[in-house]
Amino acid sequence: MSLIRHVSLFLLYAAAAVAAAYALPQSAPALLLGPGLLWGAFVLLVGLALHQMLATRTALRAAEADRADVARTLRDQSRELLRLRDEADAMREALRERQQDTGVSTVVAEVKLLQSLIERLYASRTGESAIEAPAGEAAPAAAAQAGGVPVAAVIARAPAPVRRDFDERKILASVEAALRDNRVELWVQPVVSLPQRKRRFFECYTRIPAGDGAMVLPEQYVGVAERSGMITAIDNILLFRCIQIVRKLYDRNMSAGFFCNISPRSLQDREFFKQFIALLAEHSAIASSIVFEFPQAAVERHDPDLERDLEKLAALGFRFSLDQVTDFEFDAIELARRNFRYVKVDANRLIPPPLGIAEQDPEMVKRKLDVAGLDLIVEKVETDAMLVELLDLGIDYGQGYLFGEPRLSRLDF
Repeated sequence: MSLIRHVSLFLLYAAAAVAAAYALPQSAPALLLGPGLLWGAFVLLVGLALHQMLATRTALRAAEADRADVARTLRDQSRELLRLRDEADAMREALRERQQDTGVSTVVAEVKLLQSLIERLYASRTGESAIEAPAGEAAPAAAAQAGGVPVAAVIARAPAPVRRDFDERKILASVEAALRDNRVELWVQPVVSLPQRKRRFFECYTRIPAGDGAMVLPEQYVGVAERSGMITAIDNILLFRCIQIVRKLYDRNMSAGFFCNISPRSLQDREFFKQFIALLAEHSAIASSIVFEFPQAAVERHDPDLERDLEKLAALGFRFSLDQVTDFEFDAIELARRNFRYVKVDANRLIPPPLGIAEQDPEMVKRKLDVAGLDLIVEKVETDAMLVELLDLGIDYGQGYLFGEPRLSRLDF
């Protein structure tokens, strides 16, 4: 009840009390003034009692209405809470199913791609003629980048002995068996920052078990694999191994990255590269951890198909590195525009031989890369004398047996 209503009621019965106090003595002169006042007080008390009853009844009605509103609000909130809980449960279930479906679809995609490559491999075999040609120059191995990861988390054990007595027939048989049984191994070699000599990257190699505890090196099998049409399958397995390692490190909140070298034969395989990009699109979350390395000859061929493929990979967030550099007149600014971030050069091309001059002016090469924002990785650094020469040039990174030999990578950490 509002204050105005209380005051109005009070004035009403107060006026009635005053009227009773004065009117009764006038209407009945025989009565004394005292009894008139008593009648006025009586009327006032009755008014106060009625006022109190009315106020109490109004307050009870208001309280009842408030309780009804609170109960209704609680019911509405309970229903909303139940609805939100049901939605949360549905979202968790959908997320769990999506994660399971994503994991299964990724594995299925990898298996299907590898299976199709191996099927095409055996379908394209041309009999014994594939192994009769002389061995060609081996293509470069893969490269890998890693930072902030303990070396023990990537490296498993020391190298196995190398079979140097295998002819091409035995090498080809070893490669076929390794592909068929999924036994192609990923080996890593550290790349260090200079002059600190801290491990910042890992160069990776695929190696083939020989079946007797020994292994076959890339320089032995790459030429045979290229002529037999198996190099694309090996490139694909290398990519799978890199993705496996990166995903495991990512799940453990450890940052790492790998350079994966793609051979010229794989770059020309349009069907492979289409599936290759589709697979990488499912792993775009780890794009910053994988850098693809391409031979200079393939990059400077300016194949329109390759250009479009590189643009697609760059759009997914992947970066590139230039490898097998023989012509130092490359356009570093253009490479940077195309998302190249690294250039790898053989140390022997930058360090002058005794009583001679270097094949290229290393300071000029370094200045060109610095202007474009590219990092220089010098490989095949084998002696302290070579390192001294490189330190004078301000080289970014070094790699070679001086800093560590290749080791088998870990896929079960």
